[in-house]
Amino acid sequence: MNNGSLITSQTGATRGGSPLALSRAPASDLLPWGYWWSIAEGQLPEGMRIDCGRVLDHPCMTIIYHDAWTAGTADGEQVWEPGKHGRALYFGPQTKCMPLSISGQYSAITLHFNAGSTNVLGFPDHSRMLNRIIDIDEFFSHETPLGALVPWESDYENWLSAVENHFLRPLVEAAEFQEPDPIAIAFEQQCLADPDITVEEFANGQSVSKRTIERIIKDTFGLTPKQALRRARVLDMAAALLDVARPEDKPEIELRYFDQSHRVKEIRSFFNMSPTELKNGLHPFIRLSLEVRQRRRLDALNRLKPDEIGPWRDPNAEPRSLPQDD
Repeated sequence: MNNGSLITSQTGATRGGSPLALSRAPASDLLPWGYWWSIAEGQLPEGMRIDCGRVLDHPCMTIIYHDAWTAGTADGEQVWEPGKHGRALYFGPQTKCMPLSISGQYSAITLHFNAGSTNVLGFPDHSRMLNRIIDIDEFFSHETPLGALVPWESDYENWLSAVENHFLRPLVEAAEFQEPDPIAIAFEQQCLADPDITVEEFANGQSVSKRTIERIIKDTFGLTPKQALRRARVLDMAAALLDVARPEDKPEIELRYFDQSHRVKEIRSFFNMSPTELKNGLHPFIRLSLEVRQRRRLDALNRLKPDEIGPWRDPNAEPRSLPQDD
């Protein structure tokens, strides 16, 4: 049995019962800086602790509520207590899956940043944030915790609107609406659409030198272009293994690897486990974060309609109360 099905999710689930998140794009005027919102809420059985992980392809801001999250970071194991008003955390770029343990109840509001947007919005340099987490309220010296500004008793749409209005939009205004490097955005789209490309081919398509691409991507992704493409391939492969990718996309994803040994090596290097262990093990939170990326990927490729759910989702487990404006 996949014990992920023992988690009671308020924000959707796979057809096998593993918890998922509710997702949408940011407001249209904020799209250059934020590419996706997600909300995940769930309850684990009493006394149950899940040692899992989290995978991200770009930095993100996550406000956590209820019980503590324990993360294995570049600074060692860290326990993040949400406190009374929740806790706003900034996750830097990841070179591998970050170990994550959760027990009890969780609620998480996540803003996934566009490539290069944190460079212009005043966040720490990527070289200081690889596989790390910091407290956003402490970093920006907020007088009121960001989590306290979320209208907890309201609907999900108002949660997201509150964080857009009190956090992302003020950052954009303070940055005088400076947008991320267009080459970084184009490279992000390439990673979503088809990461099976060489750096030279991408550079030629942008009419710039390979060295220019390497400099821009290292600055805006925190990784080299080759590392970013490799990470995109392995995240798509993991999504296919965990059944949060479209079935018709799986053959294309598998063909990105030379052979089975190549696939095994890449999965193990990022997740520290074999493809079989990833597919058959208990990984509800890895699956949840991979699904958010796949939903964004299909949206970017126009393979899903705006109101269409992913084919891996259980339509009977979708949130029953749609967002309503008061």
